[in-house]
Amino acid sequence: MSQITICHWLGFASTNGQIYEVNGMTELQTEQLLYLLYAKAYSKDGTVTKGDVKGALPRSWEGNVEDIYKQLDETHLVERTDKSGKSTKRVGRFSITEEGEGILCESLARTKYRFSHPSGSKITNTLLSYIQASSSKEQANSCSEEMKFEVFKEKFKQLYFEERIQQERRGVVAIHAKSLCQKFIDQNLISKENLKHNFETLKKVGHIVSVIEKENELIQWFE
Repeated sequence: MSQITICHWLGFASTNGQIYEVNGMTELQTEQLLYLLYAKAYSKDGTVTKGDVKGALPRSWEGNVEDIYKQLDETHLVERTDKSGKSTKRVGRFSITEEGEGILCESLARTKYRFSHPSGSKITNTLLSYIQASSSKEQANSCSEEMKFEVFKEKFKQLYFEERIQQERRGVVAIHAKSLCQKFIDQNLISKENLKHNFETLKKVGHIVSVIEKENELIQWFE
């Protein structure tokens, strides 16, 4: 699918013909950028199936979708995972890697393309979240202080019980540390190092007890 066709379908307007460079080194082609954007929009707990992404993209992409995925896989922007986000050799479900997340975020912040009309709430909202995340990263780089433990504890506790209530309504409670920590990062201005430090502190002081089941860390909150 040509770059012009993609931009017309999405309602993009462009002032030049080139695209998506990150730090002057990694170049993300239009098809790759949009594939990652759709993958993020349709992800659930950090993972998505290739079928879900393919089904959301225009039918005219069908002949190219597998090649786009292979390119992203070969450059380690995506990785095969199971529903819990654990790496696997099985084909079908995947996650965007940390490198892929960073490149997508920076690419969307740097692109000269603009939407001339909405292309669906999921894509538009995801696009906005990346723009906001990019802005937050700039603020974080200029801020020397990390989130204090007491602030982290209250925010994490609130997120934990929100997740627990949702799971109780579904009848099964199994709170995965990895997915909950990812949600916390998505909702707060915090580095992964600071989150890891505060999360481990919660364990040390006894607010969180964790168990490993089928190689997944499940957690429970205690006062």
